Amino acid sequence: MIDNNKIPTAYNKTVFRKVPIAAAISLLALGVAPPVMAEVALETEDGWKVGFNGHIPVFAVVGDYDKPADEDSFNITTGFNPATLQTNLYAPRQNGIQVSGHFQMNADFAVGDAALNFRSRVAEIAVAGDFGTVNIGKGFGIYGTPAIGDNGSALGVGLIGSPDSVAATAGRIGNGYFYANFNPRVMYTSNSFGGLQFKVGIFTPTKLSAADDPSGDAEYNLPRFEGNLVYSTDGFSLWTSAFTQDVDSRTGVFDSYTMSGIDFGGSVSLGGLGVRGNYAMTSGTGNGVYAARFDEQEADASQWYVETTYDIGSTTLGVSYGEGEDDIGTGENDTDLTMIFARYAVTDALTLMVEAQAYGTQTSAGDYNAFIVGSQLTF
Repeated sequence: MIDNNKIPTAYNKTVFRKVPIAAAISLLALGVAPPVMAEVALETEDGWKVGFNGHIPVFAVVGDYDKPADEDSFNITTGFNPATLQTNLYAPRQNGIQVSGHFQMNADFAVGDAALNFRSRVAEIAVAGDFGTVNIGKGFGIYGTPAIGDNGSALGVGLIGSPDSVAATAGRIGNGYFYANFNPRVMYTSNSFGGLQFKVGIFTPTKLSAADDPSGDAEYNLPRFEGNLVYSTDGFSLWTSAFTQDVDSRTGVFDSYTMSGIDFGGSVSLGGLGVRGNYAMTSGTGNGVYAARFDEQEADASQWYVETTYDIGSTTLGVSYGEGEDDIGTGENDTDLTMIFARYAVTDALTLMVEAQAYGTQTSAGDYNAFIVGSQLTF
């Protein structure tokens, strides 16, 4: 643990002392097993605690792109998870209840002033006790997790938006899983019952864009509902998740419809060998992130992936393959992404990474091949 127990009294009259605090809030929300990390942690004499943790990933990408123009490129960018600073505040435990607040700021790799690329993904209150945990505010969703915890893209790059991308990359969004995204919500997480745990939540509904609904006729009188069920034991996990959201028309300009989705997945590890897979289906939305559709409400989409990894000491070797299919428009929207990757933990804080990709698509985005080297500081 990195600590600082020499805070000047001019800033706070309370004496601070060393305290370890659980870290990796954001990675755990993704269903990712966090690497060993420290947290800058402080505690006041009356029991208030504050901690900071996060990560800084940096990748150099050499790519060969077919569309929209035949282009070779070199770019230094962030990965699927952008540079992140997580702040965690813990109130004194009272009446068997632990109340905490969690704030997350994320930075992309835009050239020059980063004001437009510095944003918040998480701002929430967590209330935990014998009843489980209630999260109130903006945070990670439920549908699509923990499928997003694959080793290849969650800790690497995955799908690259463009040769000049500076924002967070897309991982396996649309080529393996549907992205849960960060949304305002009220969410309940149960305690574990012999390895079985569930989450349910109500979310701010996704709305039609102004282009799709110029008259503002759409209404959303119900929240989006999401939930998942996960069973985990040592070296084995199974999960399923689902969501549903109604999109209504006040005057009948369009037929009211329901967005929905369901997925199934699992992982198993034996010694250094790990295998992970997921299959997802959605209707009335895209194969990437929540998007209400005005003219093709019944369009279906699906995504799946399978991944194999092998740990040799401090090194992880892996290969994964996934596909996506979306019926919107011409229906010629099939994509596939192959990834080969390696991770080496130089220290508990520093990881070196190598990744090779081949992406195929029938869309205007075009195929590409990329070779990537990078590193990540985790604290």
